[in-house]
Amino acid sequence: MTPNQFRRAADITSPGELRDGRWRLFEPPAPVERLLRGGRHWLRPGLTFTPYANPTPCNAHCSFCSEELLRTDAARLSAKAIIGDHERYFRGLALAWRELEGFPMGLSLSGLEATTHPQWLLTLLELVRAHDALFPWRVLYTNGSGLAGDERLIPALASARFDRVELSRCHFDEGVNHRVMRFDRGVAIRRREVFDETVRRILGAGPGLKLVCILNSQAVRSLEDVERYLDEASRLGVKQVVFRSLSELGTLYVEGREARWIEAHRVSVRELLDALMPERTPREGWTFEGMTVGYYYCNEVYRRGGVEVTFESASYVAHAEGVQRGVLQKLIFHSTGELCGDWVPNAQVVGNYFE
Repeated sequence: MTPNQFRRAADITSPGELRDGRWRLFEPPAPVERLLRGGRHWLRPGLTFTPYANPTPCNAHCSFCSEELLRTDAARLSAKAIIGDHERYFRGLALAWRELEGFPMGLSLSGLEATTHPQWLLTLLELVRAHDALFPWRVLYTNGSGLAGDERLIPALASARFDRVELSRCHFDEGVNHRVMRFDRGVAIRRREVFDETVRRILGAGPGLKLVCILNSQAVRSLEDVERYLDEASRLGVKQVVFRSLSELGTLYVEGREARWIEAHRVSVRELLDALMPERTPREGWTFEGMTVGYYYCNEVYRRGGVEVTFESASYVAHAEGVQRGVLQKLIFHSTGELCGDWVPNAQVVGNYFE
């Protein structure tokens, strides 16, 4: 399989064999050499660029938060280095994007919560529009809190041609969801009615929408749970849902609260998929559509009723292997002005863009 290529169900004779291989089937494209900050670097075509979103501390404290995982080779956590001087930050980001002109990428806006500082996000969207040709596809990953609280943001995302919002919700029951996502006191979207209204507003006026459910033993853990979640999503008019596994950590991370929680509450996507479609015939009411694979993830795509359903597996071990091969698989712009090929701010460093 080539990167992000969709292999249709008709071309797959044994899904189980592909599940065994998962991201190991990834066939990287020929890298492209670029001069960045005075040095030569090899880039993977199709990579995504992330302006690490930490204008404020996050307003949720999700039990599974990958941004609180400290890798053993990390000197510090990006999540702890909040963006201080916004003007300097955006000057540096603009400089990085000028150096990358002519190398189209995906824009993946994630990190902490980009919507907690509406003006920061609006300024970023203005900069995106100024570099329109650089980003053929654009995605915001969010808990939706700022979208619920500031009516300017959803239309601004649509105006900036974002392809979709990936909106996190582990369970439709607000009590169950809060046990996992743990919003700060006073964050309105923790309430079910506010979440539902935000979903409707995105569907009505904004870019595309995917709901993202992190599978875990405290919320959605079985096929019956999955189907109940899909029923609720369908009632809201949602057409795309992702059920995402807790990533495989291996021995790459320092033991801590989040790492222990992830290992204790992991739900096996492989077991769910083997139950959903052990061979060629899926569970009643489901249709198998195909698979995609990337350098550290593998997806199986189904349809249930009017909803496209993706089951996503990922491995931070495979991610680490991918970035150590001399080719930058992703670009992350950190709050320190460092452009890196890694989520760790002292790893795969391209250079600093603060003047």
